[in-house]
Amino acid sequence: MINNNQRKRQFIEYLLQKYHHVNPTVTYLLNYLKTQPNTMDSIIFTENVKYAPRGIYISYQQNTQVPFVYYKDQLSYTMCEQAFHDIRLNSKFNQQKFYLELNIPDYFQQLYYLDIFEENPFLPENEELIQSTDVHLERLSIEANIQQLSRKLDAALEKHQFEEVSYYLKQIEQLRGELNEN
Repeated sequence: MINNNQRKRQFIEYLLQKYHHVNPTVTYLLNYLKTQPNTMDSIIFTENVKYAPRGIYISYQQNTQVPFVYYKDQLSYTMCEQAFHDIRLNSKFNQQKFYLELNIPDYFQQLYYLDIFEENPFLPENEELIQSTDVHLERLSIEANIQQLSRKLDAALEKHQFEEVSYYLKQIEQLRGELNEN
């Protein structure tokens, strides 16, 4: 019977054989994880790693803007070396958990098949509510900016400062365009 860490290694081996990452250091990182005996204890395959204290997001999709992101204490890094060094030092000192999310076809099917998926305990209670609240707050902010610029526009019109009028009109137009996108 194989244990959980062996199944994690199998999954990483599968990734390395089936997919090629655009950043070679990501491949080095995965090889390191696969070959070091103590690292698999600290790796958790999950989703939405941006909420975790230590999260690694790796995308194998061709059209991804950022193929690698390492989240560490609410900061994000796009250089794989940062994650590699933290994992390497972690195995010697801290023993913190690293939450790993991959953007590959059938990601969840693979994880469930190998029984290595774990729920991310750092997910917000209701992510949809948070996203809709963010959208609403952004909309309110834009509307407030439009009102403020409209007052400045009126003042510039009264003073016959037509360069400022033109500037404020462009700003208002741009903000209204942002409102229509949302």
